[in-house]
Amino acid sequence: MTHVTHRTYRTHWIHGPLAGHQEVNVVFFRGMSLDALTRGLLSARRIPLAYAKGAEGEWGLVMHDMFGWDEDDYDRPDYGPLCRDGGELAVFTTEPCVAKAHGPHFEYLRDGSFVCGFSFETLSYGVGDHPDLLSPALTAARLIGPHAEYDQEDREGRTVRAISAFFSLPDPDFSLT
Repeated sequence: MTHVTHRTYRTHWIHGPLAGHQEVNVVFFRGMSLDALTRGLLSARRIPLAYAKGAEGEWGLVMHDMFGWDEDDYDRPDYGPLCRDGGELAVFTTEPCVAKAHGPHFEYLRDGSFVCGFSFETLSYGVGDHPDLLSPALTAARLIGPHAEYDQEDREGRTVRAISAFFSLPDPDFSLT
């Protein structure tokens, strides 16, 4: 995967992946072109901020402002139409509400359908067509289930790593300036 350049001082990219932007969605995409995704984001009034192309059949990455460019456009973008016809999206909303300190969100879409999603605050309560799709990975990582470790300092980073391993998402390197 192409290197994404910026400086960060956080422990994991889920916390402020792009310097100077607090409310950023990190979108991994596969089975569609960067151009098609970019056009779709622009039609949803979301400005792409950075990208990394994946090789054919591999995951690429786009980061965009969480909110639309219209004043008072705070709704979640409708990603379904952006990934029709074989496309997949793995979307991390890194800071869904900085002022209220809510945890990140994750959603996975395939062929225009919302397959699964959840808040990092309530990993056991998924939504979508297959809300429990990631339950085995989250259980194995001891994030949910009878052996869950709730008091881990890097719980959000562990969650991202479990999701990334499940979908074989690349680990973007956000460390260089």
